[in-house]
Amino acid sequence: MKRMFAFCAAALLAVAMTACSSVPVGSQAASGNAKKVMLVRAKEGGGEQLIIDHLKKMGYTVYDAVDASFSVEAAKDYGVVYISSAVNSSKIDSKLKQLAVPVVVSKTQVASMLGMGGASGFGEAPGVKTGQIKDGKHPAAAGLKDTVAIYKEEGKISYSLSPSSEAAVIALNPVNGNAKQNTIFAYEKGAKNALNEPVPARQVFFSLPTGQETNLTDNGWKLFDAAIQWAAQGGK
Repeated sequence: MKRMFAFCAAALLAVAMTACSSVPVGSQAASGNAKKVMLVRAKEGGGEQLIIDHLKKMGYTVYDAVDASFSVEAAKDYGVVYISSAVNSSKIDSKLKQLAVPVVVSKTQVASMLGMGGASGFGEAPGVKTGQIKDGKHPAAAGLKDTVAIYKEEGKISYSLSPSSEAAVIALNPVNGNAKQNTIFAYEKGAKNALNEPVPARQVFFSLPTGQETNLTDNGWKLFDAAIQWAAQGGK
């Protein structure tokens, strides 16, 4: 009986060790980093404190980094990097383009630097209150469909006219039906960007011009949360 018990115990231990060894190296650390956000802003700041407070309420640990001292090396310890629209793009480390950590970008010049859209295709438009969900099945759409109110009052949106064909366009500006003003779009890791280069990790362009943080509706915040969450999950 004792021999049988010892045999069963040894068998169970072997199964457990095999299961543990099948977990990819580093996956546990990456999973833990999924709730860590590095927020990059300008020295003067914009509406980032509202974003920081919101992310903390959503359970994220947030590191507040100033654009001039932003380090790609330090960013490797986080699950996702958020680039505020208030940053000085000339101060952003150009090595961000090679960063194998998911990135969510609201600064059009930084998105252009990353090759997320054509250099001349980014812009801003005033007088917008709603967004048109184009890909409601994508996780970054937060389960929303059709036309949704993203702002409480009319405000500015930022957009790209030319993300690559491999980008998933989540939302666009319904006010301008001719030019495709894409306000939220995402690249999966390995997808080709507008420069025909594979992206090293998930990347999302999210329209949130400086000063519009207080104007977001609940649906606007849902879209923001979904963009951060989808990007961060790509780091697992």
